[in-house]
Amino acid sequence: MKKTKQFFLGISAFVLIFWLQSACLFSDGGAAVKSESLGDYIRLTQQEGRLQPTSLDTAIVKFVNKKTGVKVDLIGAVHIADKEYYEALNDEFKKYDAVLFELVVNETDKNGDEKLDKRIFETKKKKNAYSDMQGSFGEFLQLSHQVDHVDYTAKNMVHADLSLQEFLQRVSERGDIFLMLLRAAMMSLQQSEKSASAELETQGRIIGSFFASNPSLSFKRSIARQMTSQLDEAANLLAGESSAIISDRNAAALKVLRKEIKKGTKKIAIFYGSAHLPEFVKSLKKDFKLQETEVTWLVAWDLTKNKTARKK
Repeated sequence: MKKTKQFFLGISAFVLIFWLQSACLFSDGGAAVKSESLGDYIRLTQQEGRLQPTSLDTAIVKFVNKKTGVKVDLIGAVHIADKEYYEALNDEFKKYDAVLFELVVNETDKNGDEKLDKRIFETKKKKNAYSDMQGSFGEFLQLSHQVDHVDYTAKNMVHADLSLQEFLQRVSERGDIFLMLLRAAMMSLQQSEKSASAELETQGRIIGSFFASNPSLSFKRSIARQMTSQLDEAANLLAGESSAIISDRNAAALKVLRKEIKKGTKKIAIFYGSAHLPEFVKSLKKDFKLQETEVTWLVAWDLTKNKTARKK
């Protein structure tokens, strides 16, 4: 019983790490037209007539200022995904004059003009206890880590985030860690019999995964289901509009966006964890007077046995 409990605590930790990464890569939601939520920008696709989900997808939300011609696309990310997902993102990035990306780094890692020392990307790939844990989960789920495949050294990639020193100061000032622990405790106290039943069902699925014909795929589907069923909880835990993890880092990115627009850059992408998108959407509409034109989707996790069998 003790080992079983430890196993499910490990699964819960993995889910929490996944969502925190979606909000804070490597630092390792104002008035709006409508209420934005994380569920608008990450989804589990299940095609009609299929028993199992076919993919976990992330959104690209497109905006335009019709007067100036400036186009800004929000590209949501998950930081552990299929290798093909990151290859598709690299192709997508080539369409933009500037891609503003997240990365909490030391001040000394900056070369000026929002460019980073290329050596830091090699440092990020070095193994440590945390990356080893990620690697073990990723290997079992047949997933890759973002830093291993995204080309951050391309000429149009522009750093748009807080420095590590700024981030730690903001987290301390806002009391983010304490508040997250408090929210987690409150969420736990508010669990109902229904949620306890759902948890048992999830545990049953995960245990069943190890006896499936394809354990890796079955487990991957179970994790995808659990993550997408906890979108509201993840958003509440991160507390976007009052946190350094979301609000302060978004503000840093938007500062760089203003600089790019002032320079005359016309086609810009903001590449950040999906958890940042609800607040970004509100800011682009309210503060930048941009109009949302379209939402497209990229497959982050393919959940089919045969990738060629999944309908696009």
